[in-house]
Amino acid sequence: MAEVLITLGIIGIVAAMTLPTVINNAQDRQFRAMFKKQVSIISQAMQMIYAQDEAFYNKPFKFDENLGYETVDHKEFSRYVCQIGIQLKTQYSGLNCNKILTTSDLSDLDFAASELVNENFQWHKENEWIDKTGKPMSINGAFMRYTFYLPDGAMINFNSMEQIFIDVNGKKNPNTVGRDIFYLIIPENSPVPSFFEKNGKITVNDYDCPNHCKEITEENYIDDCKHGSGWGCSPLYILQ
Repeated sequence: MAEVLITLGIIGIVAAMTLPTVINNAQDRQFRAMFKKQVSIISQAMQMIYAQDEAFYNKPFKFDENLGYETVDHKEFSRYVCQIGIQLKTQYSGLNCNKILTTSDLSDLDFAASELVNENFQWHKENEWIDKTGKPMSINGAFMRYTFYLPDGAMINFNSMEQIFIDVNGKKNPNTVGRDIFYLIIPENSPVPSFFEKNGKITVNDYDCPNHCKEITEENYIDDCKHGSGWGCSPLYILQ
């Protein structure tokens, strides 16, 4: 009897040590499948909008002397993401898309007005999500409301007019980059989301560099997924 109890005890210890890893691995496989699904439906939505509103992609980018780079008008971009939100059958949004899409003259929109934003719906607040190393993440506060909650429980955010953040299970844990949080980018003059710019790299989460951003390249994304921030898992799970 003593030997049986000892054996059972050993089995219990081994199970306690290995079970969390088994559960996490199974969960990660599920998150990976959910991410692939989101890439597919977002890609379809972007292509639908491109077919309806190709002029958006052909509109010249404006050079902002204060920022030092070319950008798209904020109000035009809000109209674009709201159109995508409709294609995705969004349940909730941080933007009042009804108001944005029914306003004929976008210059009349005032994003400081509460009627254009829904305070209850936004991307994760600062330090409520982390990368795979445990570093707290944050995004540009101006884009917190560019967030859409989808029927399947996923949450997406259009960050800095270029990047799309995807949390495949919304506010639920683990809220970790490379596990349940991923990214896509909106390339210039193209309806097909990508992971890199023309130079073969992307600075992900480029707000407040170097504290919260990470440069992902065609050369480093595999190593970053396995040993780094986790942002590299986004191209790894789709391209490999």
